[in-house]
Amino acid sequence: MNHALIIVLLAFAISLPLGIYIIPRMMMISVKNTWDRRGDELNQGGVRVYQIAGISIFPLMLITLCATLMMPLVLPWQELAKECASMVPRTFSLITGSTLLYIVGLKYDLHGASTGIRLSAILLASCVFAASNMRIENLHGLFGIYMLPLWVSIPLTILTATYIIFTFRMLDGFDSLISGQGVLTLLLLSHIYLGVPGLTPTFVTASMLGVIIPYWVVKTFWRRWDRCTMGNSGSYVLGFIIAYLFLVIQRRSGASYYDGADLVAFSILMLPMLDIMRVIGSRLHDGREVFTQDRNQINDKLYRMGIGRYGVFVMLLLIHLIFASVTYAIVHLGMSHTLVVIVDLVMWLIMHWVINWRIHAYETFSHREAWNKEYGEEAWNAQVPVEILEKKIRTFGTMGLPSNMVEKDTMAFIPDGMTGMERGMKRGIDMLISFVCIIVFSPLFLLSYILIKLDDGGPAIYKQERIGRFGRPFCIYKYRSMRLDAEKMGPQLSHAGGDEDPRLTKIGKFLRRHHLDELPQLWNVLVGDMAFVGYRPERKHFIDQIMQHDPRYSFLYQIRPGVTSYATLYNGYTDTMEKMLRRLELDLYYLRHRSFWFDIKVLILTFGSIIFGKKF
Repeated sequence: MNHALIIVLLAFAISLPLGIYIIPRMMMISVKNTWDRRGDELNQGGVRVYQIAGISIFPLMLITLCATLMMPLVLPWQELAKECASMVPRTFSLITGSTLLYIVGLKYDLHGASTGIRLSAILLASCVFAASNMRIENLHGLFGIYMLPLWVSIPLTILTATYIIFTFRMLDGFDSLISGQGVLTLLLLSHIYLGVPGLTPTFVTASMLGVIIPYWVVKTFWRRWDRCTMGNSGSYVLGFIIAYLFLVIQRRSGASYYDGADLVAFSILMLPMLDIMRVIGSRLHDGREVFTQDRNQINDKLYRMGIGRYGVFVMLLLIHLIFASVTYAIVHLGMSHTLVVIVDLVMWLIMHWVINWRIHAYETFSHREAWNKEYGEEAWNAQVPVEILEKKIRTFGTMGLPSNMVEKDTMAFIPDGMTGMERGMKRGIDMLISFVCIIVFSPLFLLSYILIKLDDGGPAIYKQERIGRFGRPFCIYKYRSMRLDAEKMGPQLSHAGGDEDPRLTKIGKFLRRHHLDELPQLWNVLVGDMAFVGYRPERKHFIDQIMQHDPRYSFLYQIRPGVTSYATLYNGYTDTMEKMLRRLELDLYYLRHRSFWFDIKVLILTFGSIIFGKKF
């Protein structure tokens, strides 16, 4: 029998029984003797959170690694001894980094530790990869980049490892997502390096799988452990091991492994890594703590589709297999690495659009009767997600709702012309374009900033509270085009004085004339406060005046305000109440009839007006 296979099977045969026997007993100890008094960090309401259920994961893996490497002392096989000896240096470097993370993670779980200490430990452990010749030195043609200089390779390696560790820390929760993702990731990565020279990755994977599978089974099928989480002591180590496996594949892609193996590994890790980025962005955008639990992670979204507890794991497995299989197929078709990454990202966006559409269909079906009773049949046509509207009512009162949703009056409701899927696609396209534009126009951003500072020395960026989707206040950003004392007499409309407004600075006139003062709103579009096309957002001071004349303004809260609008093209900027009410009619027309083609038309007309110097 192949000696490499003996070592792998031996490692799994040692770790699995240990995991089956010890994991449940250590979880019982964690429940009986400790609980996290920082419960709000993991769950709202101060519910007891037993946060050290994964305390035995690293010790069991360490026992497995050491016991397997000691086997040549028991079994007199010369070849087996050589294989084990070759793995000792790499294994010891992994043990070094894992031990550091385990100690710091356990300290945090039991007594707390500052963010600085935890981040320093993760960065220091990630340095183990850079120090042990596990650096990312070649991007293999991704974005046209091949060999990397040392000053780029080292920080890129550290940042990549840190992000992977942090990703698996964020997956830790009550629903066994971290262990399920860990099992799937380890199994799918293992197919890449099985049979490839270099036994350490397979050996480490077998050791970790033997421990993590029992943990996942206990968490998934024994409901008594619902309030247990793996904790930092377990999640840090799991993330560290997966970071190592990814770096092994990335470094040897096209050499020991087939060309593009690193992209297949990326497609496997992409689901949790991008999902964490999306979730963090959502939490920050809503002004919540990063570690606050919500129903926005990928497994929660699958639950919200109506999939059962065990079906979620099967669904995640299918999603991982689809991503890995499609990436594997197009890599072997010879596509460029850049195109492969773009295809993966597009697939990820489409997946979320489909999931969001299915969530909407499921939740609208299950909530419709209660919704109609609470808000009325007409309000249902708005197709606004139930949870979002209920949250806005609790947070901001009824300001952000059309009046017939609240007062049950007979005023004709004006619904959004786009379907839920079209809204999701529009949001994805806005994010992509705004991100690209911020990069492309970055020199113009810098130049405008410098010119404003040189003009009068005041702040270059001007922010002002506006009212956006669901009536939620947000800060709109612009380049400051007016003097610092422009509103010393109280709120005034930005174009009340026209293009020759005496409040304008010298550089401000130029920026206003060419609409360059609107550039910072690309950030508002990226974070979701605005869209490229919508209605122009106003301040509450002026909205209150408009709604005294026409309460239908509140219908606009169904959609995001825009950088440009259909009304702005045909009505210009407003400086009187008459113009405001005329603009409202055009905005309501856009709301009812909006579509992708309508948006494209507005964008083309806007660019044409800017190019040809039309004032609006």
